[in-house]
Amino acid sequence: MLNRRSFLKAMIVGGGTVAAVPFARAFTHSIEIPALQASKIGRSPFLAVSRVGRRLVAVGVRGQIALSEDGGANWSGVSSPVSVDLVALHFASEKMGWAVGHGGVVLHTADGGIAWVRQLDGRAAAELSAQYLAERMSLAGADQERYMRFIDDEKWLQESGGLQPFLDVYFEDEKTGYVVGTFNRIFGTVDGGQTWQPLIDRTENPSSLHFNSVAGANGTTFLAGEQGGIWRRRPGEQAFTLKATPYDGTLFGLAVISPTFLLAYGMRGNVFRSEDAGDNWDAIKLSGHGGVTAAARLSSGDIVLVTQAGTIELSKDDGRSFAPVALKAPMAYADVVEAAPGVLILAGSEGLRSEALV
Repeated sequence: MLNRRSFLKAMIVGGGTVAAVPFARAFTHSIEIPALQASKIGRSPFLAVSRVGRRLVAVGVRGQIALSEDGGANWSGVSSPVSVDLVALHFASEKMGWAVGHGGVVLHTADGGIAWVRQLDGRAAAELSAQYLAERMSLAGADQERYMRFIDDEKWLQESGGLQPFLDVYFEDEKTGYVVGTFNRIFGTVDGGQTWQPLIDRTENPSSLHFNSVAGANGTTFLAGEQGGIWRRRPGEQAFTLKATPYDGTLFGLAVISPTFLLAYGMRGNVFRSEDAGDNWDAIKLSGHGGVTAAARLSSGDIVLVTQAGTIELSKDDGRSFAPVALKAPMAYADVVEAAPGVLILAGSEGLRSEALV
């Protein structure tokens, strides 16, 4: 894996950012441009979907945001302040929700998904990190070499545009939440996103691995990411401690079924189950090898997994075993939520679809 500096240098040389310096001042990034609403909103690629009371809210490519008031039968687009891809979504209540995505954007809604504002972007995040790390380094007893490395990395982020993506978001309540992303990026808030604090020095992550997922329950917060890593921080603890799994590949996500019951999932159909809050893990076999992208606990108590290969796996025994579900119209799935008992809303490469489990 490239380290952060090598990655950024490759992006600059390869044109992955707007670091073609002569044109940078004239360039308006997609984080500044409102999304154009798709004419057939429900058929655009969507990457995350949530149920908010009776309403369904979905976010996807090019900043698209869609709502359904009828259980997913019909979808309508709402205004989005950005046109970058939005990849994750979380609601702390029926009113208060957050979405994150490329360009390091964090969007917030206070009315259940109808209106959205930008709370944070990658440039502001890089500046916050640089200021925070400089202050931390000045404290007596600080690990000078460690903080110098962090500061050096942040300088590179700023010079390259500071647009590292956020890949997931989780809020314990309407005030306390986290956003996570590439290269050890993690920020926290205790005021509903009005201000954000970098937490990059509070993770047991010396290789700056990517965090792909954040979730929690009862004040305990978990991260999942590269090289089979799961990180945990319990109430009263300062740091996110690494809890190894029997896997060295990428974990895409983590479902916190209860404070102690976890399911981690990722590439090539790898799924792991823990009954002790991540201290120990058992490998769970699926019928295929598609990358698992999302999990949901249903009202029946069953657990459903969806994959990039367009398959769905269902467990009726608390995640100890899974069996494939027959589908009427498979696609590459990114997320799943239950709209009504036994009725799934699926977000993916071909839009938003409803599937009834039989």
